[in-house]
Amino acid sequence: METITITTKNHETYSSVSNFFIDYYMTEANGEFVKVYLYLVRLLNSGRAVTVAEIADHFDSTEKDICRAIRYWIKQKVMKLEYTSDKILTGITLLPLSPKVSKEDNESLLSMLGVAEEPSEEKTQKEDPETSADENVTNIEVPKKVKYKPAFIADKQEDEDFGNLLYQTETYFGKPLTQSDLQSLLYIYEELRFTPELLEYLVEYCVSIGKKSCRYIEAVAIEWFKNSINTVEAAKIASKNYNSIYVSVLKQLGIPNRVPTPAETKYIDTWYNTFSFNKNIIVEACRRAILANPQSPTFSYVNGILENWHKNNVHTLSDIQKLDEQWAANKKKKSTGRTSLANQFNNYQSSTKDSVVDEFESLFLKEANN
Repeated sequence: METITITTKNHETYSSVSNFFIDYYMTEANGEFVKVYLYLVRLLNSGRAVTVAEIADHFDSTEKDICRAIRYWIKQKVMKLEYTSDKILTGITLLPLSPKVSKEDNESLLSMLGVAEEPSEEKTQKEDPETSADENVTNIEVPKKVKYKPAFIADKQEDEDFGNLLYQTETYFGKPLTQSDLQSLLYIYEELRFTPELLEYLVEYCVSIGKKSCRYIEAVAIEWFKNSINTVEAAKIASKNYNSIYVSVLKQLGIPNRVPTPAETKYIDTWYNTFSFNKNIIVEACRRAILANPQSPTFSYVNGILENWHKNNVHTLSDIQKLDEQWAANKKKKSTGRTSLANQFNNYQSSTKDSVVDEFESLFLKEANN
């Protein structure tokens, strides 16, 4: 293939971007975050002061989106914030970048040193075809909730990321947060290890579906933790699937083209959040409810099925199949027992009848002879 050259006829200026950024950092980042970084590089070369509001206007975005991108790059050690002694933000410093060691390079290095890499839990699960994603969820231990002391809470409120989150949550709720609210949010932040971006999205999502409660937010956070949802992208997929459950349940039960009632929503929330059933299992329960009562399947009947599955530690469709097989075996065993008992009773009846006939014949012959 012939080589090509790239030229320009204009006299515009250019910004220099580290190849390390292109090779290692850009590939893993959200596209919107990359655009913000490139624009900051552009501003670096211009040498002029700028505000976050001006950056947001340039992208026709919100200041919150810009701050989210900057926080991401700070955690990636790509940049840092500069403050005065009075903790007033004065600037952003772009830090020198270094190549990231890939997994393949790391394995090669370990091999050269004669060190065997310990197989990770994720790798072990992938190598075991009998282990499903739903079954892996049950192996994740959720950290216990602790009660934080007032001094610790006060100190965390000074943390920039967490402080911003508290302010945004109060704005969404339209009221000050209670001590119980602070305990829940700190638990998610400290024990479940949610990033500021993920926790911020979690609050936004719960508010968007009308759940302005930190207890509800905590319950959703625990479910995300169990399912290894640790990025905003994964959370968006999970929330999309969650919303689709409402549609799937109504459609399966023959109730299309309307939103679920509060009572129906409560049922579905219990199945999804409390019982931790995925959509496939919930839809299977709906299907069985229809088979049992095709004319008017009810949410309470579906709930009865799912409650039974929850008590029997059902996590996958294969677990349901095992329960079905066990139920069929027990039914066959009971049926065999009843048949055996009936045969014994019939045999008894037959023998009794024969003896009675013999007795009557004996009496008849005796009378006849007299």
